[in-house]
Amino acid sequence: MKICLYANPAHARQWLQTFADRLTRDLSADVVILWSDDKPLPDHILQHLQTEKRRLHHGQRLESDPIDVDDLSVDSFDVSTEHSARVRLAFDLVLDLVGDGYEPVGNDVIKIVYDGNPGDRALIAAILQYGLPQIALVKTDGTVVATAHPSAELAVGLSGAMEQCFIRLCTLIRAYIANPHRTTHALITRQAEMPTARQMRVRLLKSRMRGALKSIYYKLFRAGHWRIGWRWLDEEGVVERQSLAGERWQVIRDPETHFYADPVPWIEDGRSYLFFEDLDEKTQKGVISVVAFGDDGHPGAAKVCLEEEYHLSYPFMISHEGETYMIPETSANRDVALYKAANFPFGWHRHATLLEGLEAADVTLTRHEQRWWIFCVTREGEGGYSDCLSLFYADDLLGPWQPHAQNPVLIDVSAARPAGNMLRDGDRLFRPVQDCARSYGAGLKLFEVTCLTPQAFEQKEVFSLAPDAHWPGRKLHTLNRAGNLEVIDGAILRPRMSFLRALCERWFAPQGSEPDALVRSLPNPDWHL
Repeated sequence: MKICLYANPAHARQWLQTFADRLTRDLSADVVILWSDDKPLPDHILQHLQTEKRRLHHGQRLESDPIDVDDLSVDSFDVSTEHSARVRLAFDLVLDLVGDGYEPVGNDVIKIVYDGNPGDRALIAAILQYGLPQIALVKTDGTVVATAHPSAELAVGLSGAMEQCFIRLCTLIRAYIANPHRTTHALITRQAEMPTARQMRVRLLKSRMRGALKSIYYKLFRAGHWRIGWRWLDEEGVVERQSLAGERWQVIRDPETHFYADPVPWIEDGRSYLFFEDLDEKTQKGVISVVAFGDDGHPGAAKVCLEEEYHLSYPFMISHEGETYMIPETSANRDVALYKAANFPFGWHRHATLLEGLEAADVTLTRHEQRWWIFCVTREGEGGYSDCLSLFYADDLLGPWQPHAQNPVLIDVSAARPAGNMLRDGDRLFRPVQDCARSYGAGLKLFEVTCLTPQAFEQKEVFSLAPDAHWPGRKLHTLNRAGNLEVIDGAILRPRMSFLRALCERWFAPQGSEPDALVRSLPNPDWHL
């Protein structure tokens, strides 16, 4: 396969070399770069990027770093040279990164646009005005063949945001080459103005002020403190009401230096349990803990039930052929593992490895049309953790598992990452999803899966939720239910000083009605596989 990257030599960046190397390695592609006319960025933008390189990244290599065209180990030519004119008709795929109308001819010509506009100038302007833009691959006839909305969770500064876009652009192009018939979103088209030199100086000053305020904040507060809420329901819960209102949420008490997140309720032998991530903020390593609910409807003390040498979270629970299994997130070990309990709810041991050689987070299973399905977010390269939805399917729980033809089936920070168990309403299938567009775990959405086959995937949004007076806080990223026990989680401020902690707990106390009586947990088939 012969691939041409049509690029501006003034915008040559490290990602071009990285991408060309991957295409050559993975696809045995013959990659050529053809250069357009030299159109540099404004001097004040270049100076800003250089300042970020020193002060934010301390000289660390980024995919957005400029690179001298002579240092590229890829065949490259000026588009006007005689040699390029001879070879340009032979390209199987042309990727136009310029959009000046002089792209080479090829069997398949794709223009890359950011919020509908081509080139690095458009990318930078979009980032500075709106945040990370939609990336789209567009054919010469205007057909949109692939889209992505990358995550900014690892982006530091303008250069870091550019890097995240370039990394996900590589992911998107590779996915398109592997399967050109992708599910796409509508093209976003909006113009962004390049900031002036004065505006960039003001922006840099604000960035420094935010950095100083963050330093003060972390001296007063613990970083990202998550908590779990639970309640007994008579009937309708969050999904039916499309709201967090109703019976008042109760908070699982946590130690000062631990946070609790990713709650998964479970019913075993008529008794209700709650499994969750228990993270020690001193070590930043998670374990799986469990609380058992007593006959009075209240949770007991939290106890660790599973610990490994690496971080664990999101303890997905499943019953299969009379056995109870757990699939905790083991992305730090680059696999997806199935655990079985020797003495439920304790004594968990690794029973099987379902997938390996990948970073898969928030693994969620379901049965659909006689197949097992894994939904998870996967990470490629140095990109974010929350924007690439990948699917795998198998006839048997233990595999073999096959990747979906479109993996990642979705690159969208607002609609990819699982947020709890799948739900069924007759033949209809729904999935809670984290909305990480504003920040990681900022909100929650419910999507209906409208198409799920080994070759295709589609979903449509049903509703969205954000923290409110019923569940106050800064974030919301898990929703689960087992029988009449419903659980969520969210992040709040956690001051380091005890008297401030008490004030914060009162400030973030959930509002809602008190139930007439505690309801014993009963099976609810809508929340089961």
